[in-house]
Amino acid sequence: MDRIREWSFPVALLTAWIAVAAYTLCALGEAQARVAAATKPALAVPPAENTALAVSKHGSPVRKVQKAVAHRGPRA
Repeated sequence: MDRIREWSFPVALLTAWIAVAAYTLCALGEAQARVAAATKPALAVPPAENTALAVSKHGSPVRKVQKAVAHRGPRA
């Protein structure tokens, strides 16, 4: 019984230390992959225009540029 008490704490401590080290290394690997994906240059895509399709009186579709929305706060 003394032998079990003598060895159980160091074995449990070493096992916990190995598990924590493995988790830390795994998390660091995922973080490195996320940083690499975030710093990867984006493909050259032209910015989308703020346009809407409007129909004129004659029925032909006409592109109309929308005005940017200004956030002015609460209205009284």
